[in-house]
Amino acid sequence: MRARLAVLACVPLGLLACSDDGGGVDADDPLPPPAAHEGFQIAFETTVPAGAELWQCKVSHLPTTEYTPVNHVRSVQTAGVHHMDVMALVFAGVDLAEGVYDCNQLYRDYPSLMEDGLILYAAQRGEQEITLPPDTVANLPGNLLVMQEIHYVNASPEPIEAFSKINIYKYTQPFTKEIWGSAVRDTNMDIPPGDSVQWTRCVMNEPIDLLFLSSHTHALARKVEVRHFDGQTVGDLVYENDDWATPALENYPTPLHVAAGQGFEFQCHYTNPGTETVHWGFAASDEMCQIALVYTPGVASHKCEVVDSSDGMR
Repeated sequence: MRARLAVLACVPLGLLACSDDGGGVDADDPLPPPAAHEGFQIAFETTVPAGAELWQCKVSHLPTTEYTPVNHVRSVQTAGVHHMDVMALVFAGVDLAEGVYDCNQLYRDYPSLMEDGLILYAAQRGEQEITLPPDTVANLPGNLLVMQEIHYVNASPEPIEAFSKINIYKYTQPFTKEIWGSAVRDTNMDIPPGDSVQWTRCVMNEPIDLLFLSSHTHALARKVEVRHFDGQTVGDLVYENDDWATPALENYPTPLHVAAGQGFEFQCHYTNPGTETVHWGFAASDEMCQIALVYTPGVASHKCEVVDSSDGMR
């Protein structure tokens, strides 16, 4: 989760769900909305046809009218969702009407979404729960325009109802710190047949205290390793994942301080059983190698900037 109740309103899209005011709870609901005074829920449900790969985006406004400090988030989604995320569109300079879109088309029409869209929350596991340290929040602006994505590959002979529900809980205690986050990736990738490794090194342009670290790849990846990088030398392992479908979300209870000029090297280890080279791309048949960082302070300009990679791109 990255970024930043008055009256709660339901949006006809089905992207946003009203909070529960105590009028009854559905016993079959995997994640009932929080009570109105506690927060709100973002929900997304769609049908994935048999044998299809679906990547859909829904756009709507958060049902808030003022800044909402958030310290705790819980999500539940259909097992096997390739990825789900919620993005704030304002930083990408994209102003879309509320509605349902083909994500492939959106990212083609608005390339700024890839680099400048701010991911507020993301999940690749069926259930996930995040709690920030005390006095630390994501401070979400009221009526914020967001885009929620679901990417699902249905290899079965029957349609599947894919869903995602996210409970966002209001923080009522005083706070002194706000979070920010960013993703680091190399889109110039060539995964040849057989075994190979892609690596990227980045350094922070300003000091941070790291709270969470995760990775994202596709099915050819066997392992991701992230090590400390002091600007010259690769050091200790700080993250490892060997499950591409449900990558680990590493939580640092004692924040990991990273000075300016220091950062990370992340390696993605692949086995390509085919005869063709696989390249970077959004489809499940393509590949990716990236990490996501969540940290304080909540300053947009604090980033881990790529300085070198295995393909020589800087």
